[in-house]
Amino acid sequence: MTSRPIPPLRVLHPNHGVHDPSTATPSRRAGSVRRTSSIDMLRPGGLQSALHLVGIARDLVTGDDGAARVASGATLGMEIDFLGGRTITRMDTDPADETLQGLVGTSASVGFRGRLDEVAPHLRRAREPLHLLLDDVPGTTLISGNSLSAAGALRDGVRTGYIPAADQCAGFVSGGTLMTSFETVGASPLVTGPQAPAIEDTGDPEGWHRLPTLPEHGMRRRRRIDVYRCDTGPREEARYGVDAWFRDTHVDADGLETIVHEYHLDATFDGATGRVLSSIATPRVLPWQECPGAVASASRITGLTLDELHLRVRRDLRGTSTCTHLNDLLRSLADAAALAEMLGAA
Repeated sequence: MTSRPIPPLRVLHPNHGVHDPSTATPSRRAGSVRRTSSIDMLRPGGLQSALHLVGIARDLVTGDDGAARVASGATLGMEIDFLGGRTITRMDTDPADETLQGLVGTSASVGFRGRLDEVAPHLRRAREPLHLLLDDVPGTTLISGNSLSAAGALRDGVRTGYIPAADQCAGFVSGGTLMTSFETVGASPLVTGPQAPAIEDTGDPEGWHRLPTLPEHGMRRRRRIDVYRCDTGPREEARYGVDAWFRDTHVDADGLETIVHEYHLDATFDGATGRVLSSIATPRVLPWQECPGAVASASRITGLTLDELHLRVRRDLRGTSTCTHLNDLLRSLADAAALAEMLGAA
């Protein structure tokens, strides 16, 4: 068997952001719940064909004795006419939910989460794995354009329909790397992130759900949310910890998988009130030197309840002191309430 040739060294963009990727997944704690999810962004018909989102999510409960059991799971399949307005053309889910067919024919980007709340409000209330996959649809649709840029597929007049607004987040600050590039050459500069280290624990095959090999020009968003008790005593007086993480990656034409975004979040919340007691974000990989300006915004959810996060983060965390991808991570913290209930039941 011949080995795959080593990809050539790449020249990093001089204005790239933090490059400190995680190299491992923390061991599962006894008495904890782990939610993992992944969404692959694929174009099996060619780079200028429909975007396919393939999502998997799973909840794993680890008992006090260290034994693990799968508590729930979900899958998502979605096709999007990316170059024709980002319109959803097909959707399949497991568990099946006919109400979600109301999203077909609408945008996967603008207004998606609001329409999701309208057609399937029960999903956000339950905070089950399927909701996490659906909540990631706008973000993954947006970043999937990175594969087109990296492959040069947006030349010769091809457009994605994406028109950036200045100062929407730290990365798009006026005068920064991104906005200057759009103003001078009409396109985003190529993200040159670090190579993506494997994070699976070979001694714990249950630590992550199984993932297929990501093909050339494919992208992937991976999430992990661990919830655990910080103290002993009555359940109604419990304080819970949350260890959350996400990573976006891209595989180029040479088969090299590199990281676009990676964040880690440590948080605690009161089990009785659901109020966030602390929230600290650590950037591991960010595309541009302006992006770390958003890190401190993670502390702004302190004092809010988990139930408030979904709407308050979208409404209040805007502008150049924030990051849309970090906001996705902060909103996912709301899932911790449902995960803590699993832990209590276990």
